[in-house]
Amino acid sequence: MSFATHRTQSREQVLIDDVVLLILEFCDIVSILAMGESSKYLRQLACSKGVWLAAVSELVRRGIVHRMEGEVLHELSKDQLVEKVKRAVWGPQTWGREYRGPPIISREITLPADHDGLYHFKLTLLPGGQYLFHLRTRGSQLDCWSIFERKIIWTHKGGMPSTTIMTFDAQLTTTSDHAVIMSCQRTQRGDLYENFVEVLTLDLRSGVAQSRMVARAPDGLGRGHAGPYAHPQISGDFAAVVVVTDIVLINWREEVFATIHIHSPSRLFMNFCRLVLTPEHAILLLLGPDKSESLVVCSLAALPWTLVDGFTIPSGSAASASALPKIRIERLPPSEADTQTLGSIAMSAYESPTQVGLFRVWIHVNRQSLSRSHSYNLDLRSRHPTLELRSTTYLGQSTVQMCGSPFSGHTVQWKAPSSFYLMPPGLHLDGGDSIDRLLEMTERQTSFFQISPYGGALVYGTHDSLVVQYYQ
Repeated sequence: MSFATHRTQSREQVLIDDVVLLILEFCDIVSILAMGESSKYLRQLACSKGVWLAAVSELVRRGIVHRMEGEVLHELSKDQLVEKVKRAVWGPQTWGREYRGPPIISREITLPADHDGLYHFKLTLLPGGQYLFHLRTRGSQLDCWSIFERKIIWTHKGGMPSTTIMTFDAQLTTTSDHAVIMSCQRTQRGDLYENFVEVLTLDLRSGVAQSRMVARAPDGLGRGHAGPYAHPQISGDFAAVVVVTDIVLINWREEVFATIHIHSPSRLFMNFCRLVLTPEHAILLLLGPDKSESLVVCSLAALPWTLVDGFTIPSGSAASASALPKIRIERLPPSEADTQTLGSIAMSAYESPTQVGLFRVWIHVNRQSLSRSHSYNLDLRSRHPTLELRSTTYLGQSTVQMCGSPFSGHTVQWKAPSSFYLMPPGLHLDGGDSIDRLLEMTERQTSFFQISPYGGALVYGTHDSLVVQYYQ
């Protein structure tokens, strides 16, 4: 073989390698691993740092992988990049089932916060672990903290005069440097209360926000601080909130809305309806007329959308949920089906870090006599969603805190008088699994805290501060 021929073949091989690497860099992690198993040649390329750097960079963009202060991705080794993916899937190492000892805090950041009462504020840690939204007591204002900078970068006091912000939700957009926020507000004019929903976008780098839509919401029931809103959700162009027995959904970019009326066996409907939005679907957990639980998955595009006329979402125009495709989870035992004894329900759903379009759904039900946890795989990659049961765990009389579960399925469980334990999925306090899993929370004096969806961070409030803990 001549030197020229050998050089030509080498160039062709380099070109082939570059093309394959480019393809791998656009694959999700499951596809990368599958291609790496197909041949020795592809395994070598799939295990290269460049492929994993591209994959982890995409997860950072989506807010799935936490990037700590001062961390530069391209300076990490391939093994360190792989560990970041493992952490997003299974949680921190010291949260694991095999680890024997209390969860180890690698870093704790304390932010000053003034409260005149502690049981009516809300915290939301954005995916990615760098920004924290804090609704102050009595809804006086909504703050966004840059955690690593330890400063408030944005403050919101509502879009109308004399506004109280009742609740909110915030999520990252398709890029990790912008957030979209739904603010559920109430104004008072004399003895009359009016409800408004405002959607805003926030540039997290500059702290500049833009109001995208303000709409009058159904007034519903409730006066004073106990307003009609429950379970606000926002994802992409869509937002949703429960208002009494209606679920109001909004496409804020198109300024259209849809309402779904749910038959409720109880006035406590808002306590037992749960709602999660994905960019294209709504996932509803409902308590039906026969006291059984149903999981409803529907395409947002298929809903009967109506233009927001005069910035008002009228009441009484809701479509029935009876035509939505239902997937039944489990019937409650008849002797314990009374809604007054159900306790509480929490549901969370997060997209897999390793496979686009595949979601993990966690459902936790607290009962007076028995608590339980369900886990499902929800595949939204086709026109017909599929749901597969992964596990059901009966938790005895353990009380699961209603902060929801991260993708990894960890729960915070409570034990009298005031101890909180971080439990891996499938373990519970009544089963004797609480050894050395006590959470270290100093002067915790609020009923609300949150586990980040991915990456292993926990946030809670005290009488004078907000505390963010990152774990090893």
